[in-house]
Amino acid sequence: MTRVRDWAAGHLNSSSSKVNNFPNLWHASKLPGGAMPLSQEKPEVREAHVAYVNTRWKQLHEMTTSASKDAATYLMVTNSGGAVAVLSFMGAMKTVTPIPGAVWMLASFVFGVVLLGFGRAANYYRAYWLFSGWRTDVRKYYIDDIEWSMLIIGDEKRARYFPWIDIVAWMSFFCFLAGLVIGFVSILCSKG
Repeated sequence: MTRVRDWAAGHLNSSSSKVNNFPNLWHASKLPGGAMPLSQEKPEVREAHVAYVNTRWKQLHEMTTSASKDAATYLMVTNSGGAVAVLSFMGAMKTVTPIPGAVWMLASFVFGVVLLGFGRAANYYRAYWLFSGWRTDVRKYYIDDIEWSMLIIGDEKRARYFPWIDIVAWMSFFCFLAGLVIGFVSILCSKG
């Protein structure tokens, strides 16, 4: 058992190009004799499986650090920018309500920033949960507690669609749009 773990540990930094040389990893353990634990796999199958594990680990790690970085940055900048613009306008006009909807505009932008914070937290914990589950299953695979097919099935079950992150991000974007609409309508009404 320790020989297998030592072998696997020695290959954790192997090249991910080995995955491309093994075209069908899902069926790799469906060789004559059926699915089998890591220690009983043929060396070329074992090497491809470990390369896939390394590639998936890297993919999940990158997902945890940058899953929604661009969208979150955009939403943070737009909502924060809107809030700063409204506050600057209020300061320049020396009144809390320079236009009728100024307070609602500010509230909309600030609520968008708060929603984004919740979305970022949810995204982090989801990615952490995915990576933690993958890491646990890989450990089980390396000590022959589960077979390759169960490792893949577990990962696929965990990786299902999680709508809350998207819902919160869209709500944050709609807060930005609402702030813009409130501001546009307020400015038009104050001039007319």
